[in-house]
Parts: sequence; C-alpha cells; structure tokens
Amino acid sequence: MTFYEFLLFVHIAFAAIWVGGAAMFQFFGLRVLASNDANRLADFGGDLERIGSRALVPASLGALLAGFGLVWESEFWGIGDDWIVIGLILFGITFVAGAAFFGPEAGRVKKLVRSQGAAAAEPRVRRLIALTRIDLMVLFLIIFDMSVKPSFDDVGTLLGALAVAAALAALLTVPTLRARSA
Repeated sequence: MTFYEFLLFVHIAFAAIWVGGAAMFQFFGLRVLASNDANRLADFGGDLERIGSRALVPASLGALLAGFGLVWESEFWGIGDDWIVIGLILFGITFVAGAAFFGPEAGRVKKLVRSQGAAAAEPRVRRLIALTRIDLMVLFLIIFDMSVKPSFDDVGTLLGALAVAAALAALLTVPTLRARSA
C-alpha cells in the first residue's frame, strides 16, 4: 500500500463518518419529534451538541486534512484545481454552519427544553432538523464534487447538481417546517 492509498482510505473513512452521522441525525430527529417527549427532545439536543463536536467536527477535519495530504502526495492534482476549490468552498460552508450555528443551537435547545418544556422547544428542534437537512445536501454536493471532479467550465453539470440539491433540500425541509403549523 502506498501512502497515497492510505490517505485515500483515511479521507473516505472520515467522510463516511461525517456524512453518515449527519444522515443518522435526520432519522433520529424525526423519531424524537414524533415522540413529543420532553426528555427525548432534551437528550437529542444534547446528543447533537456532543456527537457533533466530538465525532462529526473531528471527522470533517480529518477528511479535510487527509484531502490536503492526497493533493500533496498526488502528481496529478493541485490545490487550485477547480473541483478542489469547489470542495473547499462547500466544506467551508458546512463547517462554519456546524461550528457557528448547529452545535451552539443544539445546546440552546437542550437548555430550553429543560427550563420550559418540550412544547417551547419543538419549533426550534424542527427548524434545527430542517436546516441540518440543507447542510446534509451540501455534504452530498461535496461527495458529488469529489466523484465527478467538475471544472468551472462544466456550467451545466454544476447548475444541475445545485438544482437537484436545492430541490431535494426543499422537498425534505418544507414538510418539517410546515408540520408544526398544520
């Protein structure tokens, strides 16, 4: 095994943990909302904060660092390649969203449930779950980018990927947000 192959394994393993963890949060979030149990809502908020900061953030950073290592070890990829720039932009969006909003908001939701009960926190939990679905679509855009390796000249491919991700995000997000008002 070459060092490049090892880095590729590490990169893919960390990405699987990151994306898989984000996807599982969606399934668990829906179960928690359906239960309407204050303790489960509080625990879920705490779990989002704890698992996000202790597993998903390190996995995302591990994928990023292994990706840089892959570029460094590669004779054919460069940090300025279009698909790498696109991937870094998408990474930046999802990383900042997680660190600046999702993690702290999950902690605030947990405190709100503990102090005011499940009913007070349900709209915020729904919003959090809906917004993390959009973030999950960004993660899938990163996977698309890493697989297809588009250039900025591939306008149709880029617009098509964005359109599909936006449509899926809307289809998955709007029902969650509307369910509270129904």
